[in-house]
Amino acid sequence: MTRKTWFFLVALFATTLLLVGHFTVKDLFKGGVFHRQPSTKSSAAVDVPLKSFPEKIWQSWKDDSENPTDRTIGFPHQWRVINPDWRYERITDANMDNYVRQKADPAVADVFISLHDPILRADFLRYILMLAEGGVWADIDVFPHQPISNWIPEEYRGSVNLVVGIENDHHKRPIWPGSPYSVQLSQYAILAKPSHPVFQRLVEQVADNLRSLLQSKSGGSRVTFEDVMSTTGPFAYTKVLMDYFSEKTGIQHNGDELDKLEHPILIGDVLVLPKDSFGWLPHENTHKKGDPSILVEHLFIGSWRQGHSG
Repeated sequence: MTRKTWFFLVALFATTLLLVGHFTVKDLFKGGVFHRQPSTKSSAAVDVPLKSFPEKIWQSWKDDSENPTDRTIGFPHQWRVINPDWRYERITDANMDNYVRQKADPAVADVFISLHDPILRADFLRYILMLAEGGVWADIDVFPHQPISNWIPEEYRGSVNLVVGIENDHHKRPIWPGSPYSVQLSQYAILAKPSHPVFQRLVEQVADNLRSLLQSKSGGSRVTFEDVMSTTGPFAYTKVLMDYFSEKTGIQHNGDELDKLEHPILIGDVLVLPKDSFGWLPHENTHKKGDPSILVEHLFIGSWRQGHSG
């Protein structure tokens, strides 16, 4: 055997070993390192499965009539008119329990179905629905001024998983007696992607709150205004969001950082809108009706307050 032939055989043998070893290792780790499935997790700070917001508008009311009350004639229609590409859905009293049974954890559904107070049910429903479905939630007395496509400024569209607005700003003073927060966040208008951690926490926290409330009312005492606000309403909503902000930034949030907010601000993956976006009130004379910064208008019909003292 010549020297040249010997080198050729050695090279051929080495190449064969490499090829066999390569396929053997791949077979050993099949489904593992070499066959890793593409990740379905978002590259954002939280695990939200969809890259875009579902184009669905959600409301709830006693029935599915076109004009839910004399004072909200045209509101549902207006949501559809200015958002023609978005699907409109309304949950009614007749199908509410069945919907929650299908979408929520059984323990959560049990709490929901045990409720008889309409406002507790309406508040809890929006959190369950936003967790399961995402899209826009709007109370029946919320009038849209701008298309939903205008809610998120262009520079934030790749980073936002949840949009919230300020309802009240007490300018670094407690929003309600004994509260650690100086702002109240609006839960009558929400834009969210499904499975957002904020709504997972809200559903869990509100379910616990309601269990405690129902137990405290077992003697027949009535649910008060403060009970609603702190158990399912804006007080509970604001607390969960402030805790989430603190977790994402590593600093304590109490709303002071949002005082007199003039432009949207991104905290983690949550876009917080200035007060006039969701909380504009004509008598405050901050902007004239028709100003593009006013996205929705809450009419505060507040029929639920009847029968809730405090």
